[in-house]
Amino acid sequence: MDDSIDARSVPRGAGRAKGGPPGWKGRLPRLHVIAGDTVVRSGDYRRRLSAVIEAGRGELALHLRARATPASRIFEVAAWLARASRAAGALPVINDRVDIALAAGAGGVQLREDSLPVEVVRALAAGALVIGRSVHDASRVDLFRGRAPDYLVMGAAYPTTSHPGRVPAGPEGVGEAAARTPVPVLAIGGVTPARVPGLIARGAFGVVVKSGVWARERPARAVARYLQVLDRRP
Repeated sequence: MDDSIDARSVPRGAGRAKGGPPGWKGRLPRLHVIAGDTVVRSGDYRRRLSAVIEAGRGELALHLRARATPASRIFEVAAWLARASRAAGALPVINDRVDIALAAGAGGVQLREDSLPVEVVRALAAGALVIGRSVHDASRVDLFRGRAPDYLVMGAAYPTTSHPGRVPAGPEGVGEAAARTPVPVLAIGGVTPARVPGLIARGAFGVVVKSGVWARERPARAVARYLQVLDRRP
C-alpha cells in the first residue's frame, strides 16, 4: 500500500517517521482509527479492537482517545493494544498521554493542539514514539517549522458530531496545510470513504476516522473499505 497512491499527490518525505517501537519499520500508515471512551471502557474491548487490528492488515494506526476514562483503565487497554499491535504490524497510538504511551510501550502519541511542545515530547520519548500533532487551522502549521512532529492531523475537514461548533476547514484547508509542510498531513472530521479520494487529491497523506468505523454494524468491514479506497490508484 505504501506505493499505491500517485507520488505526485504525496508530500516529499511523507510516510517516514523518526520514532516508534523496537522493530517498527518507520512507515506511517495512511489509515488511523480512533477508539474512544465507549470502546476503551467496554468489557469486550479486546474482541472489538482485535477485529479492527486484523482488518487493518498491518496498514493501520489505532488511537486510544479516552478523555473521560481513568488513567489506570487507559493504561490497561494501551498495554494490551501495544502487544496486539506489535504482533499484527499495526501502530498503537495514545492520544495526548505521553506518560501512558511510554509506560505501556505504545508506538506513538497524538498531541492535542494545546498540548506539550513537540521538542519536549521528543526529548522525553528518546526515539521511542512516533509523534503526531493536531491542528485546526492551516496557518498554525507554520508554528512547527524546525520542530515538526512526525505527522500532522488537520481538521475538521467536514462537519462532525465530535466538534459540532467547529467550522470545517474543507478539503481546501487540508490542502493548504499539506502545502505548508513536508511532513505527512492526515485529514480528520466527517471523512467517509467517498470523501477520501478528494482529500488525497488535495495533498492529504491519509485519514483519521472514528464514527466511520465504530458507528457501522461491522467495524472490521468499514476498515477494509477505507483501506480499499486508500489503496486505489487515482
